[in-house]
Amino acid sequence: MDEFERHDLGLVDYLHCEAIGEPGQRTFNITARSERGEAVVWMEKEQLFQVGISIKQFLVARESTPDPAPFDGPPIDSPVPVHVEFKTGEMSLRHDLASDAFTLVASDIPREDSGDGPLAEITFSFRREQAEQMSDRSIAVVAAGRKPCPLCEAPLTPGESHFCVKVNGYNPTDDPMGNDPA
Repeated sequence: MDEFERHDLGLVDYLHCEAIGEPGQRTFNITARSERGEAVVWMEKEQLFQVGISIKQFLVARESTPDPAPFDGPPIDSPVPVHVEFKTGEMSLRHDLASDAFTLVASDIPREDSGDGPLAEITFSFRREQAEQMSDRSIAVVAAGRKPCPLCEAPLTPGESHFCVKVNGYNPTDDPMGNDPA
């Protein structure tokens, strides 16, 4: 990718998010597919959580359009399907009230040697039903990680001692509340 690449998948028919790896070592992504191609956007846990929360806020703040207009996607740039995969630095979300479609735009993280901005950007749109599913799934995926400490809310790593700041670190167990697992 020597030049800036901008791709638009239009209205996607497949939208999914997931975490890969063990809790504490997970990586997160959103995969989108349409007849124009596929995009896999890798991100941090907090970014996926923010996508879920932002979509949820859009859904609550904007009621469903009773008779939505057809989604008007951009023209297809190339007859060859695109495949884009990168770790995102910036994302934005917007909602088109007329078509009741949501659009996510993600840009890659600029490489240190490029000196410029991002080298790739992917845009894809999805319907309200997909937005509801994506919001619920992204929040569930993020929540499926390590359990938080009930006192300080720091993530607990199974099999490792926990230095809880709320009890000045005096309880080196997985359960800072001192409950017996028996």
